[in-house]
Amino acid sequence: MNHPVLDAASGRHHVFGKTKKTEVEGTALILAVDIVRVSSDGQTPTREFAADIAVPDVEPFRTKLTEPKWTADFWPPTARETRGILYDTATQQVRFDMKDPRNSFKHHDDAKHSGFDDLLKGAPGS
Repeated sequence: MNHPVLDAASGRHHVFGKTKKTEVEGTALILAVDIVRVSSDGQTPTREFAADIAVPDVEPFRTKLTEPKWTADFWPPTARETRGILYDTATQQVRFDMKDPRNSFKHHDDAKHSGFDDLLKGAPGS
C-alpha cells in the first residue's frame, strides 16, 4: 500500500473539537526527530517526526508527522517513544491525537510536579 507523506498539523480533520467519523485511533512509533527550523530568537524549534504508524485494519506504514500548529499544549516526542495518533481513513492523513495524554505538555508537567511532591513526602533515605 502506497502512502503519501502526510501533514499531521493541517487541522483539516478537526471540526469544533470533534473527531470526524472517518478518523480512527492508532499509534506512532517515533523513529527520528528532525529540527526543521528555529525561531528568530532561537527559542522555539519546529520539528518533524519520522514514524511507523499502526492502525487497526490498515497495513503498517511509515510517514512524516509534523507538530500541531494551533496548540500550546503539545509535548514533542523523542525517538523510540510511542504516541497516539488519528488516521483519517478517507484521506489517509495522520495527525497527533491531542486527547492522548502522552502528547500533552500539561499532562507531562503535572506528572513531573506530582513526582516531585511525592519525593518531598517520603522518608529521608528512601
